[in-house]
Amino acid sequence: MGVDVDGDEIRVGVDDRGVARIEIHRPHRMNALNGAASAGIMAACNELSDRDDVRAVVIDGMGGNFSTGADVVDVFQGGQGSGGGMDPTRARGIISGGSELVRAVRRVGVPVIAAVDGAAAGVGASLAFVADLIYATERSYFLLPFVNIGLMPDGGATMSVAASIGRARANAMALLGEKLPAAEAFDAGLVTKVVADRTALDAVVEQVTDKLAQSSPSALRITKAALDAHTMSDFEAALGHELDGQTELLQSAEFQAAIAAFVGAKR
Repeated sequence: MGVDVDGDEIRVGVDDRGVARIEIHRPHRMNALNGAASAGIMAACNELSDRDDVRAVVIDGMGGNFSTGADVVDVFQGGQGSGGGMDPTRARGIISGGSELVRAVRRVGVPVIAAVDGAAAGVGASLAFVADLIYATERSYFLLPFVNIGLMPDGGATMSVAASIGRARANAMALLGEKLPAAEAFDAGLVTKVVADRTALDAVVEQVTDKLAQSSPSALRITKAALDAHTMSDFEAALGHELDGQTELLQSAEFQAAIAAFVGAKR
């Protein structure tokens, strides 16, 4: 059972249990998301959310990382406004795109599982955090590095992280911009389970999806919706704050200097 998604960077399929897999396939860029990859995930989620035969959706990253966030060179470079920062319209469009990405994931009515191996950083971390169940390998880590380049977390992370681990730990993660190893993320309540390695990750995801595939689809959907009504009720408000704040910060001299240094280091 296939899914109609164009492009080589996102691979999607549905098995005979009704378990869908969305795989980010940009290992050469550590699965950083460019416009095409984000569009592919959104298209897949939109199609899967309309299918009655889908019981669960797994989002995974191939090649050793979940996703290192937005592909900085592809997404952020260029497009300067008259003041030297990013053009406000372009900035707002970029952040709106990230908001639509996580909205698409949240619109999937059945449980969404993030299978994290390696880095989940930036909007890649935000993508994992909006999943319903998060499984990670011991070597994995989560990182909201935005403040380190003059930005703020987006993709709903200002709300989803706080909803999972509380204000104090969310503030530390967002304001300090430091890596949170998988074991610490589990202790904080940010992930569902930590396993030894990729083999164990595949095994636990298979076990969980098999259980979900045998459960009542209506019960799964209604239970998820009820939980979301309490734990994710401020999600849209968070996206609005992030859109306004990030649009402003993308025009700042600090961000432009950080991007120039990053691009220069890559050459």
